[in-house]
Amino acid sequence: MSDNTLTQKSPRSSFSSSIVKNKENILAFLVSGLFALIFAFESCINPWLKIEAWTDSSVFKTVALMMERGYMPYRDSFDHKGPVLYFINFLGNKIDLYSGVLLIEVIAITITFFVMYKISRLSCGIIASLVTTLTASSLLFAYYESGNYSEEFAMPCIAIALYIFIDYLLNNKISKLRLIASGICLGTVLMLRPNMISVWIVYCVLILVVLLIKKEFKKLGGFVSFFFIGVAVVIVPILIWLIAKDDLEYFINDYIIFNMKYISSGGDRNLFYTKWGAFFKFARSSIYVIAFVSILFHLKQKKVLNISYLIYLVFTVMLMVMSGEQYGHYGMILVPAVVYPISLAFSTVEKIKEIEISRAIIILASLYLFSAAIAPEWIETISTIPEIFEKRNEDHFDEDTRDIINIIEMNTDKDDKISVYGNWDLLYVTTNRAHATRYSYQFPVGQVMPEIMDEYFKSLKNEKPSIIVVQNGYYDEDIQTFLEKNAYEMIYSSNPDNPEASHMVFSR
Repeated sequence: MSDNTLTQKSPRSSFSSSIVKNKENILAFLVSGLFALIFAFESCINPWLKIEAWTDSSVFKTVALMMERGYMPYRDSFDHKGPVLYFINFLGNKIDLYSGVLLIEVIAITITFFVMYKISRLSCGIIASLVTTLTASSLLFAYYESGNYSEEFAMPCIAIALYIFIDYLLNNKISKLRLIASGICLGTVLMLRPNMISVWIVYCVLILVVLLIKKEFKKLGGFVSFFFIGVAVVIVPILIWLIAKDDLEYFINDYIIFNMKYISSGGDRNLFYTKWGAFFKFARSSIYVIAFVSILFHLKQKKVLNISYLIYLVFTVMLMVMSGEQYGHYGMILVPAVVYPISLAFSTVEKIKEIEISRAIIILASLYLFSAAIAPEWIETISTIPEIFEKRNEDHFDEDTRDIINIIEMNTDKDDKISVYGNWDLLYVTTNRAHATRYSYQFPVGQVMPEIMDEYFKSLKNEKPSIIVVQNGYYDEDIQTFLEKNAYEMIYSSNPDNPEASHMVFSR
């Protein structure tokens, strides 16, 4: 029998290997789902918590609420995020008006964690991959900020794209399905928020250059074709929908033109030192630093992949902070980004010839990461679950908020529209009331484009909703004049002695 015969894998051996791999994938997916469910207790819309949803989440849920009633985002309900975010919240509202989107969040986080594990497995073993995934996922505690942000739903798309690009550059593994999947992921992120597409910019350009240098034009043509099929699968139906509903112009004005003005109208936010500070807010986190140092250490290995990955890590943060803002949730897209560099560190250790030394280093590194980065946040979250369960029937809304909700429900019907002056869309969601005018909120968008305020007051005068709520801190001369001229009477104040520091409800 020849040596070649001896070294060939038998069909039975290949089948057994496939079963083992499938079992590992199933187990990894189940564990990812478990951790995603645990992480759901970080969300304020968890049905056991019953606390107030954060500002941005309430805005997205309000747009979805309007969609349920036959209105369109942008044309009938202003906001400046991508339509995919509103579709996600629309589906969530179908499950439950307040907490339904959390189920979709859990699915998104599960997929993200699982694909992060798969990325790690391209470089290192099972235990090291588990530690790597948990280490990277711990970043989410700092950046989640109660969830339901565009970055959260971009995470699985970024993770999938990273896996496809890394596997291709490491193992030359690609298929039509993978190309389409990568395109679908890009299309989805473009329709969430376009400054999160750094992974596609870096690696599509890299692969384009490599194939052009190699003069593999036929392969390049196939790659481009199937990739853009994937992009079109997401974007074309959305564009058709917007055109059919006479909403394309509003979409362009709100999602593209407004966001460009928002980036350029920031005052100090546009100064270099502000963006420099924002860059290092995210770049100085310990896990990002570990990932950055690891990729630097491995630059001489797999040069094309690792040098491009270093560029990707830096470019990602640059795009994140281009507005000059330092909102924590921007950092969620770093969660899948740091996995590969951290896995390289474990891979290097696993290659040490002395097995006992290798195991010792892996154990020590795992213990350090577990005690310093992984355990504290996860243990804290897990430790609160019994108390949350015991208090699941208690209402943890602020007393003033609950009073205003009750007043709105008593003084309006579900078909009545109301208006909230400020940025407090929670009231629309909790009362299931549509908003008057295009603008469910006016700040800070009215400061970016003053014409928004003119349009708001003009529409408010025409519609004259039965209830107008003025949020604490927003009782200015404009709204005061409007209320007086249009015979609105105050029926509630959370602080009657100080109108400027009071939530107020006005009725006609």
